Amino acid sequence: MPPWLHKLFTGHQYPYVRRLAKFAQPIKPGEDRQEPTKDLIEAKFWEVYPRCWAKILQEVKVGMIVVFHELGEYPAGGFQELIDDPDAFLAKTYGKKKIKVNFYDGDNFVCTINFKVAGWTEHEH
Repeated sequence: MPPWLHKLFTGHQYPYVRRLAKFAQPIKPGEDRQEPTKDLIEAKFWEVYPRCWAKILQEVKVGMIVVFHELGEYPAGGFQELIDDPDAFLAKTYGKKKIKVNFYDGDNFVCTINFKVAGWTEHEH
């Protein structure tokens, strides 16, 4: 598992996995729910990640507004090449673009990451 992906799923920026780990802990009535331990977060990551699918979008500037065009979807387990070398995969598959990769657990948004692919520097004017 590449460190960038593990951190994306388990870090503080996107709390989906951390919240699942937190609310999976049993509590007694009247007790506050404790923050999950690193081990609980890790276990929840390995439960969630294999179920996740990915959506690839291109960021396009239209006037003063940024919009996203869907380029493709990859089912759970169907994006290993993307994970292994995202820049190479995205450049080969989609070319020079600013790309957003969203990960979902079923219908639930998990996290996102942006890539400037193949030397992309700015939106065309």
